[in-house]
Amino acid sequence: MSNNASTSSPSELLYDDPSISGPDMAFNNGQVDGYTEEFDSSLPNLTSNTDPDWDITQWTAPGYFDPTNPDTNDTADSDPLLNGDPIAKWSAVSGNVSSGLAVYKSSQYGFTYALTQAGGSNTDVFLQTKEQNAGVANTFDHQLTFSANERITNVEPNGDNTTWFCYNAFTFAFNLSGKYSVPAASYFAQAVMADNRGQETADSGNGTSLSTGVFNVSNNDTYQDTSGAWHIDAIDAVDSLPLEDDTSFHQVTINLNAMLDSLISALSLKYPQYATYYQDLSDWTLTGSYIGPEGVSSGSTDPSYSATMEVNDIKITSGDSADQSYSAANQKIVQVSDGQASTIKVYNESSVIHLPSDGSSDIILSSYSGSGVKSITVDAEGTDDTINLNGYNAIIDLSNINGYLTITPSSGYENITLNGTGAVNISGSFNGSITDNRTDKGDFVQSGGTANSSTGTDGNSTSSTSSCSNTSSTPTVTDITIQRDVTQYLSPTTDSSTILSLDGGLNLDGGKNVTMVGSYKYFNLFGLTGDTQIASALSGTGTIAEASGTPGITLSSSYASLNVNDSNISVFSYGGELTHTGTGNTTAYGDMGQMYIYGGTDNNIGVSLAGVGALYDATGNIGVTLEDSASNLTLDGPSYDYITAGDGSVTFNNGASGNITAAQTHSTGLYVNANGGQVDYQATSDTNATITIGGGQANLTYDQGYTASVLDMSSEAVETIKGFDPANGEIVLTHLGSEGIGGLSISYENGDALISSAGQAARLEITGIGSSRVEAFSSLGGQDFSTTYGSTSAILALAK
Repeated sequence: MSNNASTSSPSELLYDDPSISGPDMAFNNGQVDGYTEEFDSSLPNLTSNTDPDWDITQWTAPGYFDPTNPDTNDTADSDPLLNGDPIAKWSAVSGNVSSGLAVYKSSQYGFTYALTQAGGSNTDVFLQTKEQNAGVANTFDHQLTFSANERITNVEPNGDNTTWFCYNAFTFAFNLSGKYSVPAASYFAQAVMADNRGQETADSGNGTSLSTGVFNVSNNDTYQDTSGAWHIDAIDAVDSLPLEDDTSFHQVTINLNAMLDSLISALSLKYPQYATYYQDLSDWTLTGSYIGPEGVSSGSTDPSYSATMEVNDIKITSGDSADQSYSAANQKIVQVSDGQASTIKVYNESSVIHLPSDGSSDIILSSYSGSGVKSITVDAEGTDDTINLNGYNAIIDLSNINGYLTITPSSGYENITLNGTGAVNISGSFNGSITDNRTDKGDFVQSGGTANSSTGTDGNSTSSTSSCSNTSSTPTVTDITIQRDVTQYLSPTTDSSTILSLDGGLNLDGGKNVTMVGSYKYFNLFGLTGDTQIASALSGTGTIAEASGTPGITLSSSYASLNVNDSNISVFSYGGELTHTGTGNTTAYGDMGQMYIYGGTDNNIGVSLAGVGALYDATGNIGVTLEDSASNLTLDGPSYDYITAGDGSVTFNNGASGNITAAQTHSTGLYVNANGGQVDYQATSDTNATITIGGGQANLTYDQGYTASVLDMSSEAVETIKGFDPANGEIVLTHLGSEGIGGLSISYENGDALISSAGQAARLEITGIGSSRVEAFSSLGGQDFSTTYGSTSAILALAK
């Protein structure tokens, strides 16, 4: 089992600590020679010592730092915690895009590196490893651990309207020695430490695409039980840094073996034929690390922010003993001292939140939008765990906890069930019910309230081009490099080929065991067989047809357009366009300009849509956020999808169903056309929504904002409305029968109103109106509703 870093054997440094060795290190110049990153021939001259173990790396930068020309008189960035002014500062600016590096020297922290990024598209500045210390094991049968002091500063709005995040990241290589007759591989394993889209985004694993070689650790755990059923549980595996101007450093510890175990678990699910090979930790190698911020042009933050990541006391250690083995158990991967509580979400009430035994957890309960979860089960196994109920009822298993569990109510009226044994402290006023099933009922403390006790019982994504080192290939590969603005026409005849593009173009007709990496302005791929491994960025147009495996493509700009036919596909988009037809499933995350998906039974989609989108007979786990009034989504065919919107339009046809959660209206409001299966809508935000119902079942909850329901009485639709009040919405009935308003039948039962029209099939139920009565009007204030809606129509009102 992968041991927690705190209990590992004696260890050695894989890299010298740059807080001690100092900033006289190599700076890259933005160029790549084949697979190799190029560096400036000169080093800074700030100390009497050079550091060969680390370097400063920038990608797609507004300008590249001159290592010999720092600003040594910077007073604007003075910091008393770090002994005042920096000893050196570099900066590069182009419009709203800027990069910066400042180096401080203090007796307490040694050298501190302040890495700043604002705006840009995959624009970053990293403190990156360069050379490992000789004689120190870098394979994962040893305990490998990362630790550092880190904090976020200089958080401020940035006019570029882009996403900012920062991470501690590592490159993990598999089978470099050729020990097994399976494909070699290299993965960018990333722990996002802060994200301006919120802490939940930082901890979500957004951006993971195994086929593109990117793995972000997260608080999600996917597994298969003994019956073969699949589950998605939550685990408090990852802490993050507060995105605020922090006055002190946080100790960050990353158990790299636990990080790799999480990657291996995901790979074993995706490629079960290789699982036994992946689980041999002696065949995995740590080949590098990079620390710092990145800006991406996702346009999903309003306002956008830039910030600085500061780091010192960096240690990457290797245990002396080769005593580690793969473990599928839940483990703490990223631990942050004095960090913020993690908001952990579940998909449904059958999900369980696991608190690992090798750390202390501080979590806030939550669920994904539209899931309907009211009660959450928590398996508490850590040391002195803390749970904020956040309005949810909780079932808590204390069988394996170490120390106390602290429970913090939110509303004060949640219900708690305690199972197993273990000590409990309820902090704050609590007036809900407690069902105490513990076999040992000692050590129970409640600080306030009048609880009743009993016994019994809801993609920073980074591109795979973020680093250009540590790329490996098998000995039989034919390597081809396509230079910028050059287009290659290839029909490979070898058993395997590796193709690297540096913003070139590719027409590829056939090919077996093709590996494709790099950035492409154009490609056309057809008839790929065998073990296809594609991890590439596309900035222009691309076509993939009849490709084996699951190609992984990053649409790197709003001009990128990808067409896929008869293939699986995994896409992360920064505003591009995706069309998928024929057989195969779609995995898509990020920001989509346009998206058209035809078919697929196991799709996984979580995108923000800026323009037109359509899903026809596409099922799976599907979530779409409409960005603004230009967003227009059509769902056609049996499915149940999750939509978040305050503007734009959604149309449900031919059995399509979904849950719509309101977001705040910014311009014209939200328009929904419900002609399909079941539509559930909750007005939980200041939204102006018009919902036209021409078929199926509609369940609407009126609350905030203003909701207008338009029900076609000539259809077979059934509508239920909860929370209706003339102040928060209106109800219109159209296409009334030959008797018009006189044919309406309104009856009452248990405080609900039941409404129908003579000779017509549609039905309306308005719940919870109490003693109020429903009245129908064909006109009000000079407005004739039949004229307005183009058929015999009436509006409903409540008389109290």
